[in-house]
Amino acid sequence: MFSTKLLRWFRREKRVLPWRTEPRDPYRTWISEVMLQQTRVDVVIPYYQRFLKRFPTLDKLAEAPLDDVLALWSGLGYYSRARNLHKAAQAAGGALPRTAAELRELPGFGPYTAAAVASLAFGEDVPLVDGNVARVLARVFALDGDARAQAWRIAPGLLPRGRAGQFNEAHCTSCTIRTVCRGRDAPEQFPEPKKRPARPLLEWEAVALRRRDGAILLVRRPPHDLFAGMWDLPATEIKLPGVRLRGPLTEKGVVEQTLTHRQVRVTVKAGRASGTPRSDDLRWVGPNALHQLGLSSLARKSLRKAGIAC
Repeated sequence: MFSTKLLRWFRREKRVLPWRTEPRDPYRTWISEVMLQQTRVDVVIPYYQRFLKRFPTLDKLAEAPLDDVLALWSGLGYYSRARNLHKAAQAAGGALPRTAAELRELPGFGPYTAAAVASLAFGEDVPLVDGNVARVLARVFALDGDARAQAWRIAPGLLPRGRAGQFNEAHCTSCTIRTVCRGRDAPEQFPEPKKRPARPLLEWEAVALRRRDGAILLVRRPPHDLFAGMWDLPATEIKLPGVRLRGPLTEKGVVEQTLTHRQVRVTVKAGRASGTPRSDDLRWVGPNALHQLGLSSLARKSLRKAGIAC
């Protein structure tokens, strides 16, 4: 039987990971599942450990300033995950709900994350489907068309009662179910490849302004913008109330980054400035304090291009 084979393989082959300590802690399960979205395990582990050291409980995360949360997330990407973690921790009221349906009411809890936490931490018999699960089921059942949508319909019938958590966690690219796989002779055909649209190119100029004491001027990116809530070098067209330029700008070069849905190219300039910003979204930051703020990988690249270590 499909589920029996998969569970037997999982008992033998499962990796020892910091979030798999039994009994499962719902908060730590949630943090790990969110971090693992579109991110490799080896990248997640050190971030997970640092995050839990700083925010060991749901209450600690809820009480923390958003800047502190984003700072611990810097470099991990997909920063809306961190913002939604913070919102959900505040909305949960001290404890995570125990069912997938209730978890779905919290910010950032989609069908997958809700099912993962409910099944792994609370033992609820609910299925989950991510890209890996959809790929496995597409091959096992030779699914045509939208594999993920079909996988969500198939998965409930495969769950072994009382062992949904182990079953959900066992899906893997290592094949232990070849004998029941309809697509085993042509696995590359399942799921059906999707045509990816070309990534649009976003371009802007950013300026690294230094004060006489070495502090760098940063701006908080606005809500609903790319990297919303993160700190970055201001774009050249942004008004800087209270800040005065001290001489001409010099061009330092170009940095580029490929994101999931777009390509970004930033021309970096540098100059001198002084004054006291008249905006809560502008801040002078000493070079040694940059690690305390949420900076995207692109912002760090831009700072280094301007000659600022971070």
